[in-house]
Amino acid sequence: MKRVFFIFLIILTFINESYSQTSQAIELNAQYGKVLQINKYLDGTRTGKPVEIAKSISARYIIHTDGSKNWHQMYNYLDYGVGLYLASYNEPVHLGNSFAFYTFIYSPILRWGRFTLKNDLAFGLSFVQKHWSLSNFQNTAIGSTLNCFVQEGFLLDYKLSERVLIGLGVNFSHISNGAIQQPNTGINSLSSQINLRYNFYDKEVKYNVERPDFKKSYDLAISLFGAVYNDMVELDNYAFDDSRRYIERDFYAFGLTTTAYKNLNYKNNLGIGLSFGYDDFAGNYFMRDNGKLLSTTAPFLNRLNLSCFAAYEYKINRLSAFADLGYYLIRKTNPQSLPNFFQRVGVRYRILDNAFASVAVRAASLSVAHYVEWSLGYRFKTK
Repeated sequence: MKRVFFIFLIILTFINESYSQTSQAIELNAQYGKVLQINKYLDGTRTGKPVEIAKSISARYIIHTDGSKNWHQMYNYLDYGVGLYLASYNEPVHLGNSFAFYTFIYSPILRWGRFTLKNDLAFGLSFVQKHWSLSNFQNTAIGSTLNCFVQEGFLLDYKLSERVLIGLGVNFSHISNGAIQQPNTGINSLSSQINLRYNFYDKEVKYNVERPDFKKSYDLAISLFGAVYNDMVELDNYAFDDSRRYIERDFYAFGLTTTAYKNLNYKNNLGIGLSFGYDDFAGNYFMRDNGKLLSTTAPFLNRLNLSCFAAYEYKINRLSAFADLGYYLIRKTNPQSLPNFFQRVGVRYRILDNAFASVAVRAASLSVAHYVEWSLGYRFKTK
């Protein structure tokens, strides 16, 4: 792992030599925190050893916006970039280390003197060294090697000089696979952090580009989505390391989503939407019944659904984050079904003109992932 970070720093040095006139920086941060014990593996019930401590180090390549584009000023000259993350826990036997590659946004909240308070949002892909398997059945937190990584926190920077900054912060991180592979209760940790940043530029440049007048308008976003997710039934009349104990089944979901947005300003949209979808699990049973597996296949029409939702979107140039609160108007359920009220949180990126791609987690009760949606769509704009 040390070699990875060494190579990363060499690449950054090369970037500095090639683009020394641009506003770029590198940053290292170290984190120490507590793992939230949200399942029987993390609290020590299965192993006798709770997973309590998370220690991590992260390296970041930063691009500082300088006002050369009108959206830079709208977002108070934010920073963005990519990073590498390595975390270790006090339980190397069944969990080991986790590694993540992510993108992030530093959004300034308040500046005074040499201090800057900023929001730190990161999301990407995480690789977990040891996950659930027949030889590692104790680890019920993570069921796959590849997972989602999300981190949200606050950082207070202090400028020692024009080039060197130090910072203190706190953050919450989450690792899980969005129900793609069970078990999937996830790993959550709350950490403190210390940062050291080096700017490749001597003095911050702020261009003054006049931004165009904003005119309120409406958009219609239409997208097709698809998802694959997994469920597992555990038959307790077999030993923990017997493959017959664990029965898995994959389910599929896809559909069409339409959202009408009102553009309130450059940053914020509000809207309402409808989604017509198909969900394999709807109307089916996949459960343990009197010690035996009960697995059914419902008629096709019983697996269709219709939902409505209220939508919010926060835009940063081509990227936007969105959150929806929805309700299933038409849907077949069973005793295992999640509530009809659902939430969808994700990111959307404009790839060409008005075409976009997005990824989102559809969940219930603000905590239970149903599946991860992958979407392609088109946005019709009014003038």
